[in-house]
Formats: sequence, structure tokens, C-alpha cells
Amino acid sequence: MQQKSRRSSGNISPTLATNELVARMRATGHDVLHMGFGQAPFPAHPKLQQSLQDNAAAKDYLPIAGLPQLCSAIGEHQARHADVDMDAFDVLVGPGSKALLFALQMAIPGDILLPVPSWVSYSPQAKLLGQQVIPIAAGVTEGGFILEPAAIHQAIQEARSAGLNPTKLLINFPNNPTGLTIDDDTLLSIADTCRDNDLILISDEIYGRLAYDHRYRSAAKHFPEGTAVTTGLSKHLSLGGWRLGIALIPKAAVGLFESLCHIASETWSCVATPIQLASVDAYASHADVEKYIATTADIHACINRHVAAELRRLGVECCSPQGGFYCWPDFGRILGATYSSSEALARDLLENHGVATLPGVAFGEDPATLRLRLAGCDYDGERALEVWRSSDGDDNAFVQRAAPNVVAALQAIEEFIEQTRNSA
Repeated sequence: MQQKSRRSSGNISPTLATNELVARMRATGHDVLHMGFGQAPFPAHPKLQQSLQDNAAAKDYLPIAGLPQLCSAIGEHQARHADVDMDAFDVLVGPGSKALLFALQMAIPGDILLPVPSWVSYSPQAKLLGQQVIPIAAGVTEGGFILEPAAIHQAIQEARSAGLNPTKLLINFPNNPTGLTIDDDTLLSIADTCRDNDLILISDEIYGRLAYDHRYRSAAKHFPEGTAVTTGLSKHLSLGGWRLGIALIPKAAVGLFESLCHIASETWSCVATPIQLASVDAYASHADVEKYIATTADIHACINRHVAAELRRLGVECCSPQGGFYCWPDFGRILGATYSSSEALARDLLENHGVATLPGVAFGEDPATLRLRLAGCDYDGERALEVWRSSDGDDNAFVQRAAPNVVAALQAIEEFIEQTRNSA
């Protein structure tokens, strides 16, 4: 008998698929304004470039869990910036946080509780492992990303009544796709709920250092005995292609770290040696690197708050983002009579107006809800840094000079809205 595949479909990640589609369209002469892929646009910091060059000849395999001096630097970084007691955690280095998230889902048997909306890869990873996804409706407000304890409790009880086995909750903040963060009181209530229900909390903090108020909040501070944190270099240091992710694994979760090391040993073995050696400097809190992180976070804040403000000016419901580089507008109030799904809305924007976005359904939203995720990072990061240094504090003027593609995309969206309303 042929064994049934665990794959639910042959589709690749919507974010990567959109990015590849835009690349193909641009290569064939199409003008596309890219708000569909979240890649930090800034150049690698010179110190990190030099460190990678200096270590390019390193070729030996490293320990499965990671280079000891890198793990030590990571621990000091997390303790310093997130106020986490690193005595409660082991550090695991992996090839990007996505692989670590997959390994965590594999290493923790049972089904996963997942807020809606959530990043596009969490649910497919669970399904690849034959696990069930248990959705929890989250609130999207000007105050932040809201996950109520009562909603978590209800989801747990309903899942158990249905014969499912919820064992873990995955949260992400500042959040992809909404650009909103989770405040300290909500993090504390989430921690208490997980503790009361014997859940492992998986906290994806990849955007943690891109909070616009420059505060790195970590769930590990509130629930050290049961929180597994994932993060990495891709967002706050614009090093997505380095594929360097880290996980903090609670020592109180007996056997979890060993299970993850076993998975790593049978899959990626270790992260590339030159990358690990160079990444020591990324976690060493050098003054110039820290200034770079703060400056680029301020640029992300300026541009993406501008996006949200312009959308609201057009009558689109959109919270002002608090971190990362995303906005999560709802076009339902102004275009609900024209479009029946977020996919149709996103498709029309791309095919007829040249603006690439991602539909809300990709993040678990109801298909009929006209949410789109807009990534405000289609600009030359090096040019943006130059303009920022000479900026006089006029945010609108800065965005016009530093991010012309973002400005053009907003103009195209405005024209699209006007045309749609006129033809209704």
C-alpha cells in the first residue's frame, strides 16, 4: 500500500512564492511595486562584513548546539536586552529561526494553539508533522496585539473535548502580519495561562529588537520554566541570507534540548562555521552595531507609520504599527461591496495596478475579510541611511526621498481605490 504523504499540498510558502513571482515579473519587464515580502533592506554592517571575511577560511564542523563563544555571546545579549535569566536556558544555534520553529514543533508532541492572524509558515509546519492547528482569535487594536486568557482557555477546552491534544502555544511579537506588539501585562497573562494548562509557550521574537520604542520584550522573562524563544539576525541586522537563528530552550522542560539536538544532528548538523564565527560580533553589543540597530529601527518606524497614516487618509482601517515592517489594513469598509475575498483583492492590485501584497487568508484570516499585509521595505537601505543622516526631522520629506517605491505603491493604491469606487 502506498504511504500517504503528510503534505497537505505542494504549495510553497506564500511569502517566498510572492517574492519569486515579483522577481520573474520584473525580469520580464513588468513594473511591480513590492509590498509582498518582508526583507530588511539595509546593508550588512561593515564590522560584520569584515568579520565574515576574516573567518571565510574556517571549514571544520562545529558542535551541534553551536559555537561555544557564540552561545555565550547570545546569552549575554539576551540577558542584557531582554532581562532574561539565562541560567534557566540552554542555547541552540540553527540555520534560521524557521528551521528551529519546525524542530520545536517536532520535538513537542501534540497539537498547537495558534493565534489568528499568524505568520504563514506556522500552520503548514504543523501540518507537515501531522499535527492539528487549533486557532485562537486575536485582537488587533491601536493598543497592540491582544490574546485574551479566556480565549486561550476556551480553545483548549474545546480542543480537548474534540479529542485533540493541545500541548503548545506559539506567539510572535512584534507581530507578523500586523506590525503590533504584545504588552507586558498581556505577556504575563499568557504566561500564567500556559503555566496553568501545562503548555509549552513558543515565543517567536525575531522582530524583538525592531520594536519602535526600542524595548525588547521577551515572554521568557515571565515564564522561564516553560518558554522556548526563537530569534535571529535576519530582521534587526538585515542578515536574512546568513540563515543564523537561535533558540533559548528552558532547562526545566526536561529532555527538550536533547531532543532538539538530536533533530539537529540528523538534519542540519551545524550552521556554517564562518557565519557562526562572524555572528559573535553581531551579539557582542558593539557600540557602532547597536547604533546601527537603533537607527534602522527608527527608519522602519518612520516609513511604516507613514504607510499606515496614508492608508487611513484614504479611508482604510489600519492600526499604526509598533515594530517590524508591516501594516495590516482592512479594506472591507470601503471596498466590501466590490470584492468577496482578500485573494481577489490582492490579485487585482498586482495584475492591474502593479502592487504586490499578501492576502489575509494566507495568515489564517477568514477569506472574506479584506485584510492585506503590506511590507514597507521596498527601498534602497543604504540610500535611506544616507538620507536619514541629513534629515531635518520632517518624516514625510524623508519618506519621499528615501523610499520612492513605497510612496509610488501608496499612490497606486490611492488610484486603485478611486477607480474601484468610480466603477461601483
